[in-house]
Amino acid sequence: MRHLWIFIHLLGFTMWMGGGFSAMFIGLGTKREPRENLGVVMRQLAIIYRVLVLPGTMATVVSGLVLTLTIYGNPGASLAVSHSLMTMQGLGLVAAVITLVLMVPNVTKLVRIDPVSQAVQFDAIRQKQARLGMVSGILAMLALIAGAFGRP
Repeated sequence: MRHLWIFIHLLGFTMWMGGGFSAMFIGLGTKREPRENLGVVMRQLAIIYRVLVLPGTMATVVSGLVLTLTIYGNPGASLAVSHSLMTMQGLGLVAAVITLVLMVPNVTKLVRIDPVSQAVQFDAIRQKQARLGMVSGILAMLALIAGAFGRP
């Protein structure tokens, strides 16, 4: 059963980070787009968040919690807990909270705002989304590094 949870954890993380990287590169590519086209682009970004990022983040968090509970529930659990594991858990949870609580609702706001007639509000929310994505992505990458290079 542990291998299934590890698979779900890795699949979820791949969906989460893959969707995040896709959204980042689409966001960078929209700088050359006319303002009239940004509404369509934001709808496509919302699909990426709804289909990849949201389920990937949820799968990663749930499987990570299950794996954590199985580690702490075993005899000799203090030997299995390392600083790199705790770092991965902490950074991953903070990145997931930023993604789930701030970024996913933020992109749904962008879909409802007209980029032409409400340009100031649209640009402010878009910049906030970019900053949150950068912070969340850096934390998730640090969590990945801690998990990959830590003591097993």
